[in-house]
Amino acid sequence: MKITAILSALAAATLVSAGKFHLSTTGQGQSDILPNAYIIEYHEGVSRSNARANLKKHAIDYKIRNEYGIFNGAAISVKSNHGGPTLATVPGVKNVWPVHLYSHPTITPTKN
Repeated sequence: MKITAILSALAAATLVSAGKFHLSTTGQGQSDILPNAYIIEYHEGVSRSNARANLKKHAIDYKIRNEYGIFNGAAISVKSNHGGPTLATVPGVKNVWPVHLYSHPTITPTKN
């Protein structure tokens, strides 16, 4: 009976474990980050509607910028005073990344 209770507790802890906020590892500075914009990945098996409900339940005011088919997640703009580390604590959120701004390279035509 003890083993069953321990295994149940471990399974429950795994299901509600906090997500991870990923800081910039690209060598880019903070000025290259779009303020209040994040890409969030949901845990496997979490539907978009459940993820939205969890964000609202935690009083996070946001706008969906884009939803993706390639992975279970979305790009959002946060309107409330919540940052990436807070988003990572919402149940169902697996990973959170800030949105970075990148410049297009300048293309110089060559003469043939």
